[in-house]
Amino acid sequence: MARTFVTVAAVLASLAAGRVHAQAVDRRPAVEVVLDNRAPAAATEIAAAQARVRFIFREAGIHVAWMGRTTEPFPELGGDRIVLVLLDLSDANRVITGDPTRLGFAVPPANRVYVHYPRVAALARERGVQPGWFLGVVVAHELGHVLLPRVGHAEAGIMAPSLAPDSRFVPVFSREEGRDLRARLAGETLMALK
Repeated sequence: MARTFVTVAAVLASLAAGRVHAQAVDRRPAVEVVLDNRAPAAATEIAAAQARVRFIFREAGIHVAWMGRTTEPFPELGGDRIVLVLLDLSDANRVITGDPTRLGFAVPPANRVYVHYPRVAALARERGVQPGWFLGVVVAHELGHVLLPRVGHAEAGIMAPSLAPDSRFVPVFSREEGRDLRARLAGETLMALK
């Protein structure tokens, strides 16, 4: 009897201390983002950017999983895995040419997104916004182009043609865009399970 009481007490204590975790299964459609950070200055802002991207996609019912670039060549890409390349000034000026206000671009057939980190950071600082917060907004926008290639730009929200760093306004996907994202990624997930 005393031994049973001690065992029950130990189990309750470990539950209270958080040692035993019950994890719910996340059934949301998911996308993996492989981060290729070529902009050393972005390193301190990446966690904030990832949190902002997760929030924006969570609002649309999508789970975002992040992977670091650890292998060469990249892991196999599919509809649910996208490479995000953060460019430093020298690379960005070679890759993102023309419009000096352009912050990034997507290549949907290649499942790749490129972001001009120095432009994103400069615009954010100019407007008094944390660069990581705005980087996340820009990344979510470009990921949207890969996941919704037929949509292009919308009048408002995260897929608007012009994004301004304003922490009072958190752009998100529209209901229709969220529905289309979930449908596309649910299809990709089902195909991967076969």
